[in-house]
Amino acid sequence: MRRIAAAVAILMFPPGAGTVAHAEPSGRTLALSCFSCHGPAGKSPDSIPGIHGRSEDFIAREMLAFRSGERRATVMGRIAKGYTEQEIRALANYLATLN
Repeated sequence: MRRIAAAVAILMFPPGAGTVAHAEPSGRTLALSCFSCHGPAGKSPDSIPGIHGRSEDFIAREMLAFRSGERRATVMGRIAKGYTEQEIRALANYLATLN
């Protein structure tokens, strides 16, 4: 009976299952949260500015300004503070490729 329990435990919890990978999320993954406010593919249907068609440099510069507090905003400052500079660059790179 113990062998069966051990085999089940190994199958359910393989060695290394409890370790956490620290891979950076892709720009595409990060952009999913942007689309909830800025519209699908960044094409805002609303009063929130669209980000579709903006350059990588523009997006990165604005996000970094929001993050530092240089550019004030009610929501974007809070959001930008949650990203590392590397994540902002990946996000900007992805958003700039959207057609």
